[in-house]
Amino acid sequence: MDSLTEQQMKDTLKVIESSIVNCEKIQPKLKEGSPSFSLSKNRIKALYIAQNLLLNKTCSYSKEDLEQAIAQITSIKNKSTSGLSRAKEGSSTYTRFSNLIRAMNIILAHLNEAMKTAKESC
Repeated sequence: MDSLTEQQMKDTLKVIESSIVNCEKIQPKLKEGSPSFSLSKNRIKALYIAQNLLLNKTCSYSKEDLEQAIAQITSIKNKSTSGLSRAKEGSSTYTRFSNLIRAMNIILAHLNEAMKTAKESC
């Protein structure tokens, strides 16, 4: 996997941190046990896994954890791609979705790399 520039790493980590904050901020407003609550919880977990992988923290994740993270990050990327197609180029919305997509692509590359060395779930 190609190494990231320092700026790409900073930008990706900034998107991850912002996404975590947004998910954690909305979670108390959701009914526990609802699909929206579960989605938010799963996204937060996936984003924390991605953050740890990017920061090279020594965490070993099971294949199951990584597969679930890949599914959540792919979902964020797909929803962002859909939003980008409806946003006006040059708008703040367009920029936000572009940054999200770029970050999710970097995260997916790291998650897929981690899958190569992951252990079966415990």
